[in-house]
Amino acid sequence: MDNRKVPKRAIAYQYGIAMIASMGAMTSGAWLAWPSAAIKPLLKGEKCCTVSRGQVSTMVALMDLGNILTPIPSSYFMDWIGRKLTLYITSVMYIISSISVIAANDVWYLYVARFFAGLAKGVAFAVVPIYLAEVANVQIRGALSTMFIGFLNIGMFYDYFFGALLSYEALNIANVVIPIIFSIGFLFVPESPYYLTMKKKENKAIKSLSKYRQLKRDNEALLAEAKMVSATVEKDLEQKGRFIDIFTTKEMRRATLIIVLLALFQRSSGISPTLAYSTITLPETGGGISREMYMVIFSFILIVANYIATPLIDTWGRKKLLIYSALSSAITQMTAGLFYFFESRKYDVSSWNWLPYCCVIIFALTYSLGIGFIPSTLVGELFPTNVKCYASSVSAIILAATSFVVNRVFREVADNFGVEYMYFFFSLTSVACVIFTILYVFETKGKTFVEIQNILKESTEKVPVI
Repeated sequence: MDNRKVPKRAIAYQYGIAMIASMGAMTSGAWLAWPSAAIKPLLKGEKCCTVSRGQVSTMVALMDLGNILTPIPSSYFMDWIGRKLTLYITSVMYIISSISVIAANDVWYLYVARFFAGLAKGVAFAVVPIYLAEVANVQIRGALSTMFIGFLNIGMFYDYFFGALLSYEALNIANVVIPIIFSIGFLFVPESPYYLTMKKKENKAIKSLSKYRQLKRDNEALLAEAKMVSATVEKDLEQKGRFIDIFTTKEMRRATLIIVLLALFQRSSGISPTLAYSTITLPETGGGISREMYMVIFSFILIVANYIATPLIDTWGRKKLLIYSALSSAITQMTAGLFYFFESRKYDVSSWNWLPYCCVIIFALTYSLGIGFIPSTLVGELFPTNVKCYASSVSAIILAATSFVVNRVFREVADNFGVEYMYFFFSLTSVACVIFTILYVFETKGKTFVEIQNILKESTEKVPVI
């Protein structure tokens, strides 16, 4: 474990870089929340075109379909052209999405917009966690990974807030501002020293590392870390990483199983339908304010809770937060499911209409404190450099595929059988997450990549519970 104190200027610099890099996640969050503001006027035919409920489900799900397609190509691009240039591709895709909805006069423009937003999201979620894990000091690596998901939540708040205040057309213009700011700010961000070392550019790697650590290039600690980076990359690249390598050894299969199931559990907890459909799922009365304003509050709590979790992830640890988060989410979703169950059976629950509103707000808190960001953090921690990009791609694909299925199925199940069955499903998968985490996930708090790899090797025979 590395106990060296990180200079304050290095912490400030790395946080600043993480904020810029995480703007890709912010734009993703904006596009995740966009349907909440767009669905009602589109169904009424008040805007660019009239869409049916089936077309709405397709439009919502297409972002996840696009998200499925780009993680694996991103893993090759990030090692070919670098982390920085790969992330620049996302801004181009997001700008295409905004232009499509601004110019839309047919539902197919909306399909294109959502699809390209999904393509960009797949790139961002595959590359940014790896980039942040590579450039951060061990002591704040978890916090910077948390910031990435925090900016996703800020993006959701951005669209919920402006969606409640602005017109549909103004909201679409507002969404194009974020990728433009990202494109300008990212010009000043150094490339990852791991990538530069991989490309045999040692001098540039040291220069990059000196900027991230805010140390002079001849500093002993900096040169020692540069040697460690070089040794780590050299060791990982002795056997050129292949996609199949994340399945070939027991320790890699265990790491892959962890990230795959946690990604599955995260999106099966109900976050995607909550973001997209709450403005038409919640009861019309009982909340005291509009459903749209509840989603503004929901997204604000996501932000606050995420930054509460920022110091906790490096003090309490990943495992405890994940257990508490998933368990409390399971209770919250079961409570909401029971309300909808009794409502659909014609019981008089009008005096309890406040309950699902309360559950939405509590779920924002419970989700953000663990299950909402820890799976992405672990992707950057569990795998060696030569296969990390492939693991990140697998995680991103599982996240997207699960969201695609859940978003596409949610309205069908709600309309034909009852929305309560979806909430019962969300609750059960969160319980499964708790059990899996207790039995199979180990703590990575404060550990170096080498220590984590050693734990994986040792624990293939005996799985640590604590």
